[in-house]
Amino acid sequence: MSNPTYKLTQNSDLVIRLEDGASIPRGHRWWNDYEAWLAEGNTPEPAVLLDDLRAQALATLPAWEQTERAAGLDHAGHHWLTTPTAQQDIRDALLAGVVPGDAWITADRESVPMTLAGLQALWAACVARTAAINQRRLALEAEIATLDRTALEAFAPGWPDAL
Repeated sequence: MSNPTYKLTQNSDLVIRLEDGASIPRGHRWWNDYEAWLAEGNTPEPAVLLDDLRAQALATLPAWEQTERAAGLDHAGHHWLTTPTAQQDIRDALLAGVVPGDAWITADRESVPMTLAGLQALWAACVARTAAINQRRLALEAEIATLDRTALEAFAPGWPDAL
């Protein structure tokens, strides 16, 4: 075998040979190769602790949430912007009690006739979308707390698959 490298595990009696992913327990004939490799002055990769993997998975959630919040939403046959600026524009119009020009611009830059009631319905859809994102993030946080090592290593935030 040419220049194998190893990774420690949380179990001091087990290492991983990175070349092929083999788990090598203390006492196995390959453990001698590992010890010889160490004697040559090599250093194995450190073990990744489950707490570190959980922290890494949790750290992906803010970017996921930000992306979801800015992704827009489909409502009343159109795709609408949901960026913070777009939502502030909706709030401002609702507070003023007027839809400027009786139209609102979609995410595709299309001018669509809009009434105040229609804008209120769009705002309600934005609020519902935000609530769904918040609930999903809470569910992801709870899920991360229960995942095993393999699942944590493969974790990517998202929505559950449609049934």
